[in-house]
Amino acid sequence: MSRRRRTTGGLVALVLAVLALLVYLYGGAPPTRSPGGPAGVGHVPGGTLDPAAADAALGTLRVAAKGSLDGYERDCGDGAGCVFGPAWADVDHNGCDQRDDVLHRDLTAVHVRPGTHGCVVVAGTLADPYTGATVPFAKADAGEVPIDHVVPLAAAWTQGAAEWTADRRQAFANDLVNLLATTREQNSAKGDSTVDEWVPADPAYRCSYATVVVTVKQRYELSVTAAEAEALRSLLATC
Repeated sequence: MSRRRRTTGGLVALVLAVLALLVYLYGGAPPTRSPGGPAGVGHVPGGTLDPAAADAALGTLRVAAKGSLDGYERDCGDGAGCVFGPAWADVDHNGCDQRDDVLHRDLTAVHVRPGTHGCVVVAGTLADPYTGATVPFAKADAGEVPIDHVVPLAAAWTQGAAEWTADRRQAFANDLVNLLATTREQNSAKGDSTVDEWVPADPAYRCSYATVVVTVKQRYELSVTAAEAEALRSLLATC
């Protein structure tokens, strides 16, 4: 056997050994994930409009007062999301729930639990987009790094979602463009507030925040109040 053939055979064996190790550790190939980079100043989920496009899109949004919250239920218990469907449904069918997809996208130095097909994030580091702070993530304290709906579910309900089908509401609640990992403090401070009521603490992120809001509003044909439209226009002017 020639030296070249022996070398080729050795490389093939090495590749097969590495693949076998990955299968052993993760239970299969890692899932396909949506685009987007680690969170931080200027970070926006993949698919977000650029500032110029967001400014143009803002002018196309319907301006109207918020409707009623009648019929809105965020959580019926047992993990059910009620009017927006089960929490963190795997709507993109990549084998991982949407919460873990967001953590994979927004954290750096990610560690996953073996045997979960590369899905379950157990550790990592978040550059919080809303404050710019660096925050460690540990699965044991997962509540310290919740996932924020940039356009809140309750606000969406009053601005068009109450008329949607159940499937469309579930898609909205789990759309990665509308989801960002942040801190419990910031998530609680924001609550169900719209842009005229709350903006990120870090001024450097406010332009990016506005582009995400407009992207989501346009994608789902949600209305804005006059005050919200003015606030978005002011934020986009800082881009």
